[in-house]
Amino acid sequence: MKTYINIMDSINNWVKYLVSFFLVGLAVLVVLQVTTRFVINVPLSWTEELAKYLMIYIVFLGSGLAMRHNQHIAIDFLLEIIKTENKARLQKIVLYICGIFSLMLVIYGAQLTYIVIGQSTPTLQYSMAWAYAAIPLGSLLMLCNIIALLISPPEDDDSKETVGDLL
Repeated sequence: MKTYINIMDSINNWVKYLVSFFLVGLAVLVVLQVTTRFVINVPLSWTEELAKYLMIYIVFLGSGLAMRHNQHIAIDFLLEIIKTENKARLQKIVLYICGIFSLMLVIYGAQLTYIVIGQSTPTLQYSMAWAYAAIPLGSLLMLCNIIALLISPPEDDDSKETVGDLL
């Protein structure tokens, strides 16, 4: 079990750097698009499309990363009104539901990716499967992180400050 957690943590670390690289690339592409469109008056058609696909990958891969640290938006009013001894059970139920949803996204996302293999993107002329592959990849990462949470839930430490606490 500890080996699985270590493997997932190293995968998450690698994905974190990949998403960071995509985010920097997205920022560069948007600046390039704005510069060429409004300053030079000769817009590059491929920057908008590539930026859109980078954003899709950032969302799906980042969502998988957020799952590992319980950083998804949640409605937690039930956790506040139930007894302390039932909180862990409710959190496990929520994780199982999220796991089922992630598994469905992996399965149907893979099917959808396979369906669009023959289609190409409008400007870059790459297979649309590259864009759609973000769905099963991000969902698989999310599912693996849900399993890691079920194996080893994070410790509750209310003394830690988060960005949300500071704002």
